[in-house]
Amino acid sequence: MYNKCMKYYIGIIYNKSKLNAKRLAFEISSWLKQNNCKVFVSEAMSIKAKKFDFVLSLGGDGTMLKVIRMFSPLVVPIKGINLGSLGFLTDTDTNEVYELLNNIFKVGIKIEKRVLLAVEFNYKNKKIKKIAANDCVIRSLSGGKLISVDVQIDKSFTTEYKCDGMIVSTPTGSTAYSLAAFGPIVYPALHVFILTPISPHTLTQRPMLLSDKNSILCTAKNKYSNGKIIISIDGQENYSVDNVTKVKFSLYKKPVKLIKNCSKSYFETLKTKLHWSV
Repeated sequence: MYNKCMKYYIGIIYNKSKLNAKRLAFEISSWLKQNNCKVFVSEAMSIKAKKFDFVLSLGGDGTMLKVIRMFSPLVVPIKGINLGSLGFLTDTDTNEVYELLNNIFKVGIKIEKRVLLAVEFNYKNKKIKKIAANDCVIRSLSGGKLISVDVQIDKSFTTEYKCDGMIVSTPTGSTAYSLAAFGPIVYPALHVFILTPISPHTLTQRPMLLSDKNSILCTAKNKYSNGKIIISIDGQENYSVDNVTKVKFSLYKKPVKLIKNCSKSYFETLKTKLHWSV
């Protein structure tokens, strides 16, 4: 918990494509300044990582994913304010913002740590290292085409998947693409990650849960589209790579620090967003 008496330096990052996002960002900024905080406001596409006491992300889950990838290496606590339609990551609505901030001023910042995915591969003769908050997807350049993915776990060959693609996700991302591919819902605080094949052609090849001690090496082979493979990070950063490209996965060395909304539990959010008991 952070010292409740300190004066915070706060970053507000907003998605300009969301209705009223910019107006809300500057309204919150004005209110924070009246409470003796230093504030930096920026549109999401132009922000560069800086060290703040914490960051507010104004938008949907997509904005939040970008903010997480940018600020997690600096270990900056992050809170998502939902202006989108789903809101698994952005579990605080606009009418709850000032209640949340007042609570931070009174009792300090309460943190929930979640694991991130570290992804490594070669792209145009360069080694690329990326962070994924939700998932990394390997698939054919031509949508819906079958590929083969050789999987090694801890340097030991496990199996060859014949499938439409492979999803490697964090517990946070277990309710995203992995869930749509019949992967499990995983409690987000667990130090695990999930290997989920997309439409595997062998029924016994099911999703696997792996620990933070494991590492995965996937080798994707594609006989279509001139052998091209797509590697997609959180559905936002996409790389077209050569056939038989090796992609290494492990858990990132630093967790993301998400600011808890103490008025809501994860299971309440899950029930609401998945429309359970409706």
